[in-house]
Amino acid sequence: MTGCSAGIIIAGYDPRHGGQVYSIPLGGSLHKQPYSIGGSGSTYIYGYCDANWKENMTEEEGINFVRGALREAIKWDGSSGGVIRLVVLTAKGAQRHLYLPDTDYTGPGFTN
Repeated sequence: MTGCSAGIIIAGYDPRHGGQVYSIPLGGSLHKQPYSIGGSGSTYIYGYCDANWKENMTEEEGINFVRGALREAIKWDGSSGGVIRLVVLTAKGAQRHLYLPDTDYTGPGFTN
């Protein structure tokens, strides 16, 4: 018999508490965190995230932080894909971004 297991990252916006991020690692515990990373490429970007994370980033700074982290993961991990799909959650709703390798993951990136 073969089993599957996965860690989960959950994020959302609450009008009372603002943006929130939780992770549920393989052990099943629940952790509220300022940010969370996971997947095969995450092992390559812990240093990047520690060096570049800061509290109270603007939306643009947050997008640049995530885009930079994913760019590094893609660069070093062959299983991390080649396209960055990013969703920004705010009180106004979700805004989707798409960044492609042929533009070096730059550009406006909006898809909705």
